Amino acid sequence: MKPIPSQSPLTPPDKQEKWKLAATLQKQFHNESLQNIALFPPVPESAAHDTALTDFSSQILEQATLAIIVVDDGDKVVMFNNAAEQLWGRDRDAVLGGGISSLMPPMKDGQSGRPPGHSTLEPLVGLNVELPIERPNHTRVWAEISVSCVKVPERTLHLIAARNVTLTKVHKTLRYQVLKAMAETDSLLEVMNQLCQEIKRIAPEISATIVRVDSDSRMHPLSAPDFPAEHARLLEGIELGAHTTSQAIAAYRGDSVLIRDIANDPGWIVGRQETLNLGYKSCWTVPIKGRDSRNIGVIAFYYRVCRSPNKLHAQLAEIAVSLCALAMERAASRARIHHLAFFDDLTDLPNRSLLHVQANQAIAQAARESQQLAVLFIDIDRFKQVNDSLGHPAGDTLLRVVAGRLREAIREVDILGRYSGDEFVIVLTQCDSVHATDLAGRLLAALSAPCRVGEVTLSPAASIGISLFPENGRDMETLIHQADMAMYQAKQKGRGCFSFFSGQLNQQAKERLTIEAALRQALSSNKLEIYYQPQVNIESHQLHGIEALLRWNDAAFGKIPPSRFIPLAEESGIIGSLSQWVLNEACRQLALWRQHGLQVPSVSVNLSPTDFHNLKLPQYLESILRSHGLSPGDLLVEITEGVLMDSNPSTMRTLHDIHALGVRLSIDDFGTGYSSLGYLRHLPVHELKLDQSFVRDLDRDRATRALTNAVMHIGDSMALTVIAEGVEHPTQRNLLKAQGYQIVQGFLFSPPLPPTALERWIDENLSFTQWE
Repeated sequence: MKPIPSQSPLTPPDKQEKWKLAATLQKQFHNESLQNIALFPPVPESAAHDTALTDFSSQILEQATLAIIVVDDGDKVVMFNNAAEQLWGRDRDAVLGGGISSLMPPMKDGQSGRPPGHSTLEPLVGLNVELPIERPNHTRVWAEISVSCVKVPERTLHLIAARNVTLTKVHKTLRYQVLKAMAETDSLLEVMNQLCQEIKRIAPEISATIVRVDSDSRMHPLSAPDFPAEHARLLEGIELGAHTTSQAIAAYRGDSVLIRDIANDPGWIVGRQETLNLGYKSCWTVPIKGRDSRNIGVIAFYYRVCRSPNKLHAQLAEIAVSLCALAMERAASRARIHHLAFFDDLTDLPNRSLLHVQANQAIAQAARESQQLAVLFIDIDRFKQVNDSLGHPAGDTLLRVVAGRLREAIREVDILGRYSGDEFVIVLTQCDSVHATDLAGRLLAALSAPCRVGEVTLSPAASIGISLFPENGRDMETLIHQADMAMYQAKQKGRGCFSFFSGQLNQQAKERLTIEAALRQALSSNKLEIYYQPQVNIESHQLHGIEALLRWNDAAFGKIPPSRFIPLAEESGIIGSLSQWVLNEACRQLALWRQHGLQVPSVSVNLSPTDFHNLKLPQYLESILRSHGLSPGDLLVEITEGVLMDSNPSTMRTLHDIHALGVRLSIDDFGTGYSSLGYLRHLPVHELKLDQSFVRDLDRDRATRALTNAVMHIGDSMALTVIAEGVEHPTQRNLLKAQGYQIVQGFLFSPPLPPTALERWIDENLSFTQWE
């Protein structure tokens, strides 16, 4: 290539050169991505001297839909077609003869200089590149540019073919930058800031803001990088409406809103003057909709002149809205996943995992600041009865009621969580025993208020255990464990109360665990015993029956009374196995006596209320009786009055199935519970057992004698056998006999005896005449 003179005269391409340029352009179309932009017939090589075709080629260059620029070997623009005028926004006469550098952006570092004899376009020859074009009106567009070198006699021309790819470039750039931000951060605020800043870079005349709309139709600013923080606070919490701000109006209507003149718009009320003070005069707002078409946010373009959005702005908004929806819904999904992982779905309280995290943070702070802290372990009393009688939906309703009342009773600095089932935990920060006592009392009062659950009005009650930091422990696991033990003590005190943890409780808990393990071992190794106490007919002087009473004499703990190990068996869940062992052993012993000729009329066995929740209990009884060759009438099952009040639907069904089997039922400790006499009319019971507490005071208290007399009349009127327990003195026996009692049981006749001792007792007291 020959050197370019310092002052090259402007020489537009002649017809021959235009033909060659057109041929080059056509060849370029077939090889590059621009080939689908302009259509014209191929130019054959043999037509180089065809004048008509050469004129046609010249028209192609002028009228092509592609922007065509021809640059001579002095880097002067010698051709600038109609499409180029539109793309660059410049008049042809102002461009022709000028340097190409005024139309092209500066070269990258290392490419800006050019050796002598080389055009500044040389680095771009043969490439397809996307370059920004700055228009005289200060707007920017992006063009895809292809540069070709065409050698003609005496000189070299450069052909620039370009097309506007602004919309595609904006779409790709925005998507790339926002998706990149979403991949690098979980922060919705950072992603929204990145989007607003990218919009500003593409269209500097725009100041973008993004607002989120919550499920309560209130706005929460996410990003407004060109605005002061005070301006964002003006929008926080604003409810959607027709007369508030551009954002609120657009979200309210679900459609875009253009306010060309903020100063004179009657619908813009909130923050109008503040917006004008920042220099903004118009605003275009577009709603952001989720996949369910619900308005989840808005994006607003602010302008410093009164104007409408152009095509580029519309494209920016369209892309931004889709990206905002994607980012917001992703953030919402993450929030939902986080909520499911760390919050209880039923009560919306922190679950056990989050509770431990928050509590350990509070404990660490209390340790640093040498402060006290209290942990309250709350258990709803008799919650299982609500679930069993009213159904789990009713139980769920009660849990939500309790959670709401607990939430209202504590301070914002305190921590509340659902621990499991019907158990809640509260961590009281900066709290000593005095304040913990006060709050526990208020909690019990608040929880006991009646509430409507379905068709039933309930008065909830709870037991609360309290442990203190640092006295009772220095970590959450220990404090919860101690509070749990204190809660069990509160239940033993009568429920509906609270108790503080103490070292004695800890020792009791350890003993409880040890005894529980020993009980399991005794049950599995057949180390338990059954003693039998006779029931005597004081009229006929005959044996009426015997009651089987479980006894446990442990090698380490000695004799452990039933009042201690039976509740433990119920709490630990082994009561079912224990009851089955007693039933089987009592029936086995009765059958053995019968085989040895000892005529024992029947044996009665006490069962736990929870045993009657087992619908298979009747089948088990039938199986045991059959295996030992006994009839159903040989067994009597004793139940407490609490069983009659049990709302578990399985209880009544089990009782009736046992009755249908032929096994008799007896109400033990009658008169100490809260059962209605109306229950007796519908229950398949055969016997009432007067509680020994009445017998104990019989000879000293007139009211007691009146009660025992009433019980006897109830039994007579309903044709039920009535047995008096705890008869220890002849005076008691005589008073009971005078009231009509025939069957009695107590130490006056015999204490509970092991099987062999009972056999001797029967042999020695066959006629029972000495009891007269």
